[in-house]
Amino acid sequence: MSLQEQAGLQAIRHRGPADAPLPAWPMYVLLAGFPVWWSLGAAPFAPLVVALLMATLMVVRRRLDLVPGVMPWFAFLFWAGGTAVNLPTAISVVGFVQRYGNLVAVGIFMLYYINARESLNPRKIINGVLFLWATVVVLGLIATQVPEFRLTTPVGALLPRALTSNPLVYDLVFPPMAEIQQPWGAPEPFERPAAPFPFSNSWGVAFVVMTPVAVASVGIVRSKWMRALVLLLLAASLIPALATGNRGMLIGTALAVVYVLLRMGARGHLLRVAVLGVGAGLAFFALVASGQLEQILGRQEYSDSTGGRLSIYTETLAATLESPLMGYGAPRLDETIGVSLGTQGYVWLLMFSYGFVGLGLFVIFLAGGIARTWRAPGNTGLWLHSVPVAAAGIASFYSFDVMQMAVVALVIAVLLRARYIGEELP
Repeated sequence: MSLQEQAGLQAIRHRGPADAPLPAWPMYVLLAGFPVWWSLGAAPFAPLVVALLMATLMVVRRRLDLVPGVMPWFAFLFWAGGTAVNLPTAISVVGFVQRYGNLVAVGIFMLYYINARESLNPRKIINGVLFLWATVVVLGLIATQVPEFRLTTPVGALLPRALTSNPLVYDLVFPPMAEIQQPWGAPEPFERPAAPFPFSNSWGVAFVVMTPVAVASVGIVRSKWMRALVLLLLAASLIPALATGNRGMLIGTALAVVYVLLRMGARGHLLRVAVLGVGAGLAFFALVASGQLEQILGRQEYSDSTGGRLSIYTETLAATLESPLMGYGAPRLDETIGVSLGTQGYVWLLMFSYGFVGLGLFVIFLAGGIARTWRAPGNTGLWLHSVPVAAAGIASFYSFDVMQMAVVALVIAVLLRARYIGEELP
């Protein structure tokens, strides 16, 4: 190990016969295998299963390497776990366990990548996320054609009716292709692509955090045919993206693009900035000329989601001030407004569920990851760095499911490992 690696790595080691390299295939199962889990109806449980497998492999290996920047996540987990004392009912415990289990899984994914240096490199993570992004785009395209189709899955068929009668569980194990909404007064329903997630907003968040990785892959894929395919999918992705009518998705994606353009300009790559700027300008022109921007903004006429969110945020903040340290452990229904507080954005979820301390620890992890990897080298590094930046930009009004948060955390882990052990990005 070089002196730079020794300075960057903090090691907890117990040498033994099982001190062997960690295999790469569990990460492939997580990322490339997600469409299979989704088609089986097991997408809600698969990340936890994979995390358990990864944890077992790390325990058997009997060695754990850490890099600066990951410990705030585990401090956040420690605090969040303690907030379970504020759960009011047994039913709320079930929701807490699933939500907390997903957070633990994300931490395990980071640790596994950091410790699998012999088998997992940045290129493999980028390719894995690229495959997951392509799945999201293709299913989104299919959803625009058959929005009312719903998948019948083996897991859904095996679960008892007592569970599948719950609307959320039903959507998870019998996933719809699109979220169909018709607010009062709307002349026709809004058919918003959602697959492979149960909600259209989840599709939008996935698009925001995965598209920069897809763009980064264009410059590193070895096959010209693969590069052409990625470019084709990038162009085609605008169809389901616009069909979601998701304003936050547009804001997050624009934030990532503008951020990269500004950083490239600061580094003197003016030609690249010009080319990307022209591409972004053409995309915006197509958005306006096609009438899609008017349609997206028109949804606001029938669904005052902005005004509704502001009132929910006000109530959420007021409630959190009554339990500022430990929060409430999980979102709770407010009978006066008929909405569960802590459900309209990741920041508000963390603040309400885990208090200001829990939220603060999460912010330290995310902002610290951004700051520590600010000098991410090359175009690949900039596009990867835009992922946590964009995630921070949309976290106030959209929540992150386990796969979306896993992508953000893995990108941060890639950048941290590259910095602290001197690993080159492709």
